[in-house]
Amino acid sequence: MMRSKRFEPIQEIVANGATDLSRAMADAARRVADLERQLTQLVAYRENYARDASGRAGVVDVVRLQNYRSFIDRLNAAIEQQTRYLDAAREDYERRRAAWSEKRIEAESMAKVVDRFRHEERRAAERREQHDGDDAALRIALASAGALTGN
Repeated sequence: MMRSKRFEPIQEIVANGATDLSRAMADAARRVADLERQLTQLVAYRENYARDASGRAGVVDVVRLQNYRSFIDRLNAAIEQQTRYLDAAREDYERRRAAWSEKRIEAESMAKVVDRFRHEERRAAERREQHDGDDAALRIALASAGALTGN
């Protein structure tokens, strides 16, 4: 069996692995984008809430002030939690990107190996054909020479 044929299944497995990792990386990128969007929305909501509350200046009673501060504190805690989720998602994306990059390089290298084997096999087949053709031409020439000399 030719070496290229033996390595083709391995090449396919490696290429499929790179494709799977590419999908996982894309999923992780979408997750990062979603978390970034959610964080942006939370920060904008907090800013709008603070701006609206300051626009209603006037008489502010203690209960209202405590409620305002409590709500801002909860928003800040949600923003901190969202930031942690986003940081973790970014780290996950980077891990997946690195794994995909390594697998992609491995897949490209394996493809080059298989291509090199195929090229070597083609050259060997061409040399065999040339050699067989030369042998046939030599046999014909010898047979013709033998027929001419009467042997």
